[in-house]
Amino acid sequence: MRRRDFFKASTAGISLTVLQGCEKKEEEQFIVQVPLRPGVLQGESVWRPGVCRQCSAACGIQVRVVDGNAKKIEGLPDNPINQGGVCALGQSLLQELYNPDRILVPQRRTGNRGEGSFEPTTWEDALAEVVAAIGSAPVEGVAFVGADRRGLTGALFRRLAAALGAPPPTFVEAPELEVERQAALISLGIDDIPYFDVRRSDYVLSIGAPIVDRWRSPVHYTRALAEMRRGRPRRRGRFVHAEARMSLTAANADEWLPVRPGTEGVLARALAGVLLSEGGVAVAARERYSRLFPDDPPSLGEAASVCDLNPERIRRVALELGAAENRMVVSGGSAAAHSNGLFNVVAALGLNVLLDNLGKSGGVFAPARFDLASGIEPPEGGQTSMAELAARLRGEATPPVQLLFVAETDLLHALPASWGVADALASLEKVIVMSSFTDDTALHADLLLPLSTELERFDAVEPAASIGVSVLGLSRPAIDALGEGRHPGDVLLSVAAALGEPVAGQFPWASFEALVRQRIQQEQDRLPGGPGASAAAYYFEALARGGIFEDGAPQLGPPGPAGPAPAATEARFDGSAEDFPFQLIPYESLKIGDGRGANRPWLQELPDPLSTVMWNGWAELSPTDAEQLGVGEGDRIRVESPAGSIEVLALIDPAVRPGVIGMPMGHGHRAYGRYAQGRGANPLDLVGRLQVDGTLAPAWAASRIRIQRLGSGSLARFGRSYTERGADERIPVAWAPMSTGEEVPA
Repeated sequence: MRRRDFFKASTAGISLTVLQGCEKKEEEQFIVQVPLRPGVLQGESVWRPGVCRQCSAACGIQVRVVDGNAKKIEGLPDNPINQGGVCALGQSLLQELYNPDRILVPQRRTGNRGEGSFEPTTWEDALAEVVAAIGSAPVEGVAFVGADRRGLTGALFRRLAAALGAPPPTFVEAPELEVERQAALISLGIDDIPYFDVRRSDYVLSIGAPIVDRWRSPVHYTRALAEMRRGRPRRRGRFVHAEARMSLTAANADEWLPVRPGTEGVLARALAGVLLSEGGVAVAARERYSRLFPDDPPSLGEAASVCDLNPERIRRVALELGAAENRMVVSGGSAAAHSNGLFNVVAALGLNVLLDNLGKSGGVFAPARFDLASGIEPPEGGQTSMAELAARLRGEATPPVQLLFVAETDLLHALPASWGVADALASLEKVIVMSSFTDDTALHADLLLPLSTELERFDAVEPAASIGVSVLGLSRPAIDALGEGRHPGDVLLSVAAALGEPVAGQFPWASFEALVRQRIQQEQDRLPGGPGASAAAYYFEALARGGIFEDGAPQLGPPGPAGPAPAATEARFDGSAEDFPFQLIPYESLKIGDGRGANRPWLQELPDPLSTVMWNGWAELSPTDAEQLGVGEGDRIRVESPAGSIEVLALIDPAVRPGVIGMPMGHGHRAYGRYAQGRGANPLDLVGRLQVDGTLAPAWAASRIRIQRLGSGSLARFGRSYTERGADERIPVAWAPMSTGEEVPA
């Protein structure tokens, strides 16, 4: 077509749209003016907003699309969660979309369960099979498992379970979240994870919470830490991190306190003792803190001995914290994963009560949410814990499971092997899995229902970890779907419709998008920019923007302590120190998260930020421990706990605390495609059934282990190893010498 003819055709099309729009109602006119797929020239780049679901942070993204193909992922600047930033896991979404191992059509098992033999089927036949399975199983024997605890999909799961009369669903998440939520309720009076206003703080002490690793909202908190340090002229904040392992957070801290594992709560109480005696604590704050801890804190000397820290160093940090104008304490992560994890986190979060920073700039805030899901939640709500589900699957608790329905989570890889879930699946009547890939759980499915990836679906997401202001991320398909995958919410709605009355009538929405649009319209008057706007214009403008975002600074202050803290107890470990001399600290991989990114070669090839290891997992040993064991860099070693054993490669790092072995989670898949299968090992296979006191959460940092050298091996790594650096090269770490744990003078 010639250029002159092109403009003639374009002008005619525009005129026709305007003329037709004048004859229709406002809503229909708006739809015509804002089409889902605007026409673009061949080769032209179009950026489409969306939401990243690779972790619970729900960052805003924008997708560069050329000729119908997704080419690049970047952060969405307008989204207050990440403000244009995006991590490597989010960047790798393209390799989830175009992964050669994706499930594109429904599949039915043909061989023995666990063999991975499937044949294609249709959605019509698959839904009929789901309805038949639900109809043949006793309702109390149905178990729903999902990943979206706070969102609309999670609400649909609860609604479906309630409509059937089945037990509430289970939501698979980081195990320590249960502990952190309960600790927030006790110490701050809120029922979910608080927001920590790092950006406006002058002094941040983190006890166990690796805020710039994969903890809650990593892109948001990494940016907040950077702004705390350099975003305010002539005002640089200070960051101190207490954790047994040298994490990326510890490496980025101004000071690292390598506290003995399981003594984080003792450290927090010692800091409180210094503040109470020397820190000039206000009378009101002192009184509120006494509701949590009416007893006196331990002496500084006693606490220092327990924590293996210099007492003067503890005192100095406490006084610095108390003297800062805007100050706060963050806690969670590994501190919550010991048997005494609830006490640890309550003691740490309770320091904020003593510092009188609740609801104040640079302090701690209650989570803020639009909470659209509340409008469709059944009155009874609730959920079944992961531990309760495992007991039901093993037949050790009633009602036992006969039909298991899993969506968007790899149950087998996420739970400790000692929980016996893999063996339990073999005895179930039916296993139905909704997934984009044949992961470890899908390998045992009788029926596989394909899910679309987040670049192919409409979605609406409120972040699981609040950032102090309410955020609803919205996305529409960036490209046409490559297969027959659906959104899990649409699958649940289709199942409900296929079940017929009385269930179908409780799910009146034609699609997940129709549900979201209705909820936004119902709540519009209390949403930002909603009052007075037309429903259609408001909705489509939100879609074009990538969501609905609340402006301003955090406002909601926690009410304060809701009750006394749990009693201080010494951490218990699986295994004796004589038989298992080392303590295991698993941690979420910086590259592949909890394992979701393990099937992407980009992420496997990406060097780990600290170890620079690629394409494998590892076990971190201190040079002292390695020498005593006769283990060299890259050697194959067997790591054994009372619960099981795995084989990994050894990595020697002078920043590792002697007696502590760190291992990244995310590897060790038995399936999940060609790039993940059989690569590395899963440290959760070493975790036993010990639970955090006062909760049902697994104490995943409470395992003792022993190590045996098996032979030589090789680590693929980008940088030089510790042994290659040479004996004369001094590596600055937060404590030395490594052989005794004696600290560098403060």
